[in-house]
Amino acid sequence: MDVPEYTVVQGLPTPQQYHDLRKLANLTPPNRTMMLEAVPKALANSFACFLAYERKYMLDDTTPSPNQEPVAMGRLLGDGALFLQLCDVAVHPGHQGKGIGKRIMQALVGYIDENAPHAYVSLVAEPLGQMLYPRFGFEDVKPSIGMFRCTPIQSNPDFRKLREEKAAGMLRSTAVRPE
Repeated sequence: MDVPEYTVVQGLPTPQQYHDLRKLANLTPPNRTMMLEAVPKALANSFACFLAYERKYMLDDTTPSPNQEPVAMGRLLGDGALFLQLCDVAVHPGHQGKGIGKRIMQALVGYIDENAPHAYVSLVAEPLGQMLYPRFGFEDVKPSIGMFRCTPIQSNPDFRKLREEKAAGMLRSTAVRPE
């Protein structure tokens, strides 16, 4: 898909750009401690990362102008051969619905096909992305289920409360109603 007003280039966002894109795209942004310690290390250890920029502000086809902010990103993690995880696909809300997410996905899948064609690529799809990923060959893992472990998130009282509310709502919606 060609979206001429944007260009997608391989590169890493700054930790602040990473934070801001995740927050704007309604993904959980890293907290202050993570921004100082974990985010720089995580970005540096990416297998691949692609960023989208508005073409009109680019210096050339691959060079954003100074202080130009990316409008989208997508990242791959993993061992580079057998196992990869696709993550951080985020598009700035002011640029959504223009095919940029598809362009980021094309870049990521193309990179996988070229550099790790035997890899098992997994992802956790947010509700908005659940329609996008199957277009690129991703399938539900049922009967398996996805799981996570992240002590800072799981120990947060707000997170636990939200999980309990969700579980209670799911139980109510699946309960057998008398006729």
